Amino acid sequence: MGSSCIKIGRHCSFCGKSDWNPRLQAKDGIERHFCGMATGYDTRVEALDICWLEMTKSAKTRFRKMKKTEYETLVLNELEQ
Repeated sequence: MGSSCIKIGRHCSFCGKSDWNPRLQAKDGIERHFCGMATGYDTRVEALDICWLEMTKSAKTRFRKMKKTEYETLVLNELEQ
C-alpha cells in the first residue's frame, strides 16, 4: 500500500513500515521505513543517501557492495562469539 517516505517527504508506493531489525534478523518493536525498490541486505530508507529511484547505477552498486560488506562483518562477528 505504501506510506510516507522520509527520504522524499511524500507518499511512495514502494515505502513500507515494519519493526524488523535487519541487524538482529528479528522484530524488535521499533518501527522502521523500508524501500521496496532497494536491493541488498539492508533496505531501510534511513540507510539510503537519497531515494533509490533517484540514484545512479553506480551509486546503487556502491550501496549494495557497502551493505554486503556490512552483512559479512556481522556474520563473522556472530561466528566468533
